[in-house]
Amino acid sequence: MITFGTDGWRARIADQFTFENVARVATGVAHVSKKNHPTRNHIYISFDRRFLSEDFAKMVASIFAFEGFQVFLTNTYTPTPVLSFKAKQDPKAVGSVVITASHNPPSYNGFKFKEFHGCSALKATTDAFEEVINTLTEVHVPCEKVFASYIEKRKIIRVNLMDDYKRTILGLVDTQRIKNAQFSVAVDAMYGSGSHYFKEILESLNVTVTEMHAEENPNFGGIAPEPVEKNLQDLAKLVKNGGFSCGFATDGDGDRLGAIDSDGQSFTTQMILSSVYWHMLANKGKKWNIARSVSTTNMVDLIARKYGQECIETPVGFKFIAQAMVDGQAQIGGEESGGVGIVDYIPERDGIFTALVLLEMMATEKKSLGQIYQMICEQVRPYQFVRLDLDLPQEKMQQTMQRLQQDSPSHWGNREVARRQNIDGFKYYMKDGSWLLIRPSGTEPVFRLYAEAEDQQACHELLQTVRTFIASC
Repeated sequence: MITFGTDGWRARIADQFTFENVARVATGVAHVSKKNHPTRNHIYISFDRRFLSEDFAKMVASIFAFEGFQVFLTNTYTPTPVLSFKAKQDPKAVGSVVITASHNPPSYNGFKFKEFHGCSALKATTDAFEEVINTLTEVHVPCEKVFASYIEKRKIIRVNLMDDYKRTILGLVDTQRIKNAQFSVAVDAMYGSGSHYFKEILESLNVTVTEMHAEENPNFGGIAPEPVEKNLQDLAKLVKNGGFSCGFATDGDGDRLGAIDSDGQSFTTQMILSSVYWHMLANKGKKWNIARSVSTTNMVDLIARKYGQECIETPVGFKFIAQAMVDGQAQIGGEESGGVGIVDYIPERDGIFTALVLLEMMATEKKSLGQIYQMICEQVRPYQFVRLDLDLPQEKMQQTMQRLQQDSPSHWGNREVARRQNIDGFKYYMKDGSWLLIRPSGTEPVFRLYAEAEDQQACHELLQTVRTFIASC
């Protein structure tokens, strides 16, 4: 059974992620797209820098061409947000496909579909995809000659989509203010799809840029291309020793952002979202509700409340956040993993755009990232956040979830539970304002544990109580 997780379908290369299975997914998606949107016959397709990604993309392009779509295939790797933007920009587009496994380990690849709203396929859409994909009895896997024939007939056209994208995101920030600030920024491309593109965009804003890990490396230097603190030690050292204004890192397909403050300290994804939201309300005068995933900081709730706005909590996965934005409930959305989207642009994550907003904020406040976040904390309440990923047997995770369902704790350590929520895993809100979340990953065989409390030590103590609980299951 092929299932779509929090953002597309992902699997191990040569295990489940094979040409036959990818052809099955592409065929099912093409059938559903034709049926649901018969007047939209354009499809945009791209790929990341993983092993065989371009080959998979060519095959997918051939399948959509066979199904009657006019296919636009990028001529090189491209950040995923560019495809989301193009799906929204073109009124004839049914959506876009990106062959990528985003931040997952190098052994994975994936298939992302972006709807014409400019966001990840919504749940109703992925449900329809799965129903058709898993009932297909026969699938054709087109060869390279078929691809070449479609190129010759111009049913598949190779394109560069970057120019319109650059103009659009630069038009959403105060470029002159950023230029005047004369920032120096270190960029870790993590060998991903943001390589070189991010640097060029920053340099167009008079930013001095030093880029690292931008060469082609399908193994991503032996780590998953996820811009979290443990993976950004090289960037942190570079920023601290080089006197940079800050450091930025984009994930494997460019839709997530990690950041390092000028002192070399991690500016976490939770801090990024809180600061971006605060900047939109306080400095740009937006009257925006926010949608956030269940694993995301309560800081945004407090910021929303301060400015008379509403915070909407969703399951993990940007498609749920996007749904709230498409429905008009929220105008900005964000998640714990470093993604932010806004209605003025696309209801989808974009790491490069988010970085530009942070630079605009720094230029406006004339402060570092850390100084701005400290100022926000003084206005609302300081929180610290810790996430712990545990590799556990599937059976152990199931036993834990079952016990949480049947015999839910009333205390975690010395903290009393105020209420429990289970829209995605089990989340415990404590009476003292801290919280704890326990959920299986939607893309990897991993148990994800989250805690937010008054300081890092308190977070680790909460997580230790969970580990003790799991061991007893």
